[in-house]
Amino acid sequence: MIDRATVDRILDATRIEEVIGDFVSLKRRGANYLGLCPFHQDKNPSLSVSSTKQIFKCFACGKAGTAVSFIMEHEKLSYPEALKYLAKKYGIEVVEKEQTPEEIAARLKGESLLIVNEYAQKYYQQLLWDPARTHLVGLSYFKERKFTDETIRKFGLGFAPAGGKSFAATAKEEGYKEEYLVDSGLVIRRDDGSLSDRFYDRVMFPIHSLSGRVIAFGGRILTSDKSKAKYINSPETEVYVKNRSLYGIYFAKTAIANKDCCLLVEGYTDVISMHQAGIENVVASSGTSLTVGQISLIKRFTDKIIVIYDGDAAGIKASIRGIDMILQQGMKVEVVLLPPEDDPDSFAKAHSREEIEEFIASNKCDFITFKTNLLLEEIDNNPIRKAQLINDIIESVSMIPDQIERNVYVGQVASRFDIKEDAVFQKIRQLRSRRNSQEQARNRVMQSGLSTPPPGDYEPLPAGFEENAASVSTESAPKPLTDAYLAVNEKEIVYYLLKFGEYPLHTDDSLLYGGKAKPAEVPTVAEYIRRSLEEDDLQFENPVYRKIYDEYFSRPHEEAEDCEVAQGKIIRFFSTHPDQDISATMMDVICDNYPITVKVYRDSLTPEEQMLGKNVPRAVIAYRIKVIDRLCAATVKEVDAAFKSGDGESCKEKMRLLAALNTVKNSLTKELNRL
Repeated sequence: MIDRATVDRILDATRIEEVIGDFVSLKRRGANYLGLCPFHQDKNPSLSVSSTKQIFKCFACGKAGTAVSFIMEHEKLSYPEALKYLAKKYGIEVVEKEQTPEEIAARLKGESLLIVNEYAQKYYQQLLWDPARTHLVGLSYFKERKFTDETIRKFGLGFAPAGGKSFAATAKEEGYKEEYLVDSGLVIRRDDGSLSDRFYDRVMFPIHSLSGRVIAFGGRILTSDKSKAKYINSPETEVYVKNRSLYGIYFAKTAIANKDCCLLVEGYTDVISMHQAGIENVVASSGTSLTVGQISLIKRFTDKIIVIYDGDAAGIKASIRGIDMILQQGMKVEVVLLPPEDDPDSFAKAHSREEIEEFIASNKCDFITFKTNLLLEEIDNNPIRKAQLINDIIESVSMIPDQIERNVYVGQVASRFDIKEDAVFQKIRQLRSRRNSQEQARNRVMQSGLSTPPPGDYEPLPAGFEENAASVSTESAPKPLTDAYLAVNEKEIVYYLLKFGEYPLHTDDSLLYGGKAKPAEVPTVAEYIRRSLEEDDLQFENPVYRKIYDEYFSRPHEEAEDCEVAQGKIIRFFSTHPDQDISATMMDVICDNYPITVKVYRDSLTPEEQMLGKNVPRAVIAYRIKVIDRLCAATVKEVDAAFKSGDGESCKEKMRLLAALNTVKNSLTKELNRL
């Protein structure tokens, strides 16, 4: 690990205009530089590079970040690799942080497993091409699949011979330790202590990491013996986590980024045949169910996925759940159904690259059309089954996190099935509210271990209480509020924290901490925000915003006379943070442009620093009001539950709490209106 002092030296020496200028022709325009964005097909200069802020922003595709994130994105490097790239550019010696014995042991073991895997890949590959073994079926199998020699070598394909002890014995003779051979999953230790090969009499498909290291293997049997599994894969190890690995991602990542689209197939040979045909932006889930980790891996390069299915209807229905998972991760998904007699492997062999691309472009459809066409023929004019189909499609739409995109699909569903949009919106609200409630309940149970209280005998409700409770639970009850309801306000507070946290907050003293601040006390923006939230024991619910908030106050703090200089160091600290969620979110918060309204335009005429005295308290108060709104919504539900269960005392207590919450909310609303 690179120590912090070295990181700081690298960042101090780095000039973003010089780094990006190595890849893009930049022209000065005022205080900034402009150029064609390398992350999309840019015809007019959309990339703005600020030498003062040391950040870049593309106003067409939205990419933004620092010199480090630019190198990570453009060169497909990890954070440490990007730092080393910049260190080499500026002639800085990289000093690695001293690791603990445990960290060293874990790193050495991981590296040892990778070395074993790479040795195994060369071993299997050598056996495949061994002239003395040309009569064996390994190479013949690949030739029958019409794989060229170039393709076979590109993917490192190989052959594990029969016998079951060949690899283990050879690897031991070469000096590889038994513990690493076993831990890699390539070798199995029997009860008697002997070693045997996991893979034998199979053709071998190496599985590569994002950086191109061999992390695991898949082996296919060459006989029709039904008693043996057709494919077996390496078990999970320190270097191979199945739900975060995709077959072919190393060979496909550049093409995926360039085409801004990923084709998703099922098997090893599907990927290889598509590559051989010239279609390189393709990966496979390797026969396993698609996982969130795999989708996140694709999302690093594009937010568009085209799932290619063969004509096996049963197989499609078994894997269709993956579409909902893709939608839930904010990805755009389309589907291509191949002819009944084809799978991606056979289709790629029978067609040229141009024909494949044309077929995909002509036959891809959105998930609504795909699900409808797939399931509609089974309905047979049965209204109940038709309702089930509509509910299934609406549930998929409800997975989409972006509200505007959801609304577009709502219109499509309503038009396709001739139902009212309001009915679709209502169903989506129910589904999303239920999922949020379930998630919150799971989190509460996991964090606190609380269980449902046992039922008991309750006194009847007092006279007249039923009408009061009913009026609260229907007309005046706030709507269910989700985490997204608070996210906008949390983002606004994080914005002021990151951009102006070290600035003094000159404001009306009556606003500070409920009027408790002394007139002579001038807190910083960060101090005001922290004390305001701690006063009500509030914590951000968005996990990334919470990490940024916590790290802001726990990071090593250097005193600086100039608040602008201090804030610049904070922006650099978070924009180059090794946690990519934090660095990406920081850039999103700082670079986000608010919608232009008359009021925003009028306020923009005044320097933002001079508006902190109003804007920061306003942001905190608005956040408090929304938190109270959520508490009110939860309390109303508790009133309803107590009323239905006949718990009069609890019902009255909850009503008193609701009244107190509304009193506080009214007071805060008046304060907000005054601001």
